[in-house]
Amino acid sequence: MRNERGYFWDTNILSCLRTEDTLLMRHIDRVSWDKIFLPSVVVAESWRGRLRQADAVPWKKPEQAIFPHKKLQESHELLSQFRVVPFDGAAAEELSLLQRRVRRQKKRHADMMIAAMTLSNRFVLITRNERDFADLLPTQHVENWIDNPPVAG
Repeated sequence: MRNERGYFWDTNILSCLRTEDTLLMRHIDRVSWDKIFLPSVVVAESWRGRLRQADAVPWKKPEQAIFPHKKLQESHELLSQFRVVPFDGAAAEELSLLQRRVRRQKKRHADMMIAAMTLSNRFVLITRNERDFADLLPTQHVENWIDNPPVAG
């Protein structure tokens, strides 16, 4: 599906951007960068992981703080390239609908929030974990830019 409105990236796609994955770069070339967004949930997930690593440094070995704090800076630089869309009232309404409809909810709160944001913004979610969203989003709202080459046209 070619979406004129926008594309949300899931957390796993950010990792592939860091490695300049070939297929991902081809997809980026076919869409305008200004149509690529991050849901605030993905930003929170990214920061949560990095902050946890930085906070876990033992006090007895200060030199061990260098690497996780370097990673904090790299994350800041990566995330600052994107426009972030906040979870809002429309997304909250979609989340309520998803919570009533979807049976398997345990440990899926972030995925459900991302799906709700995707629906409320009428975006396409770019993820490598298509199965995680199969019961949350219609297929036309999910694309895998890592394993599937761009479709010509």
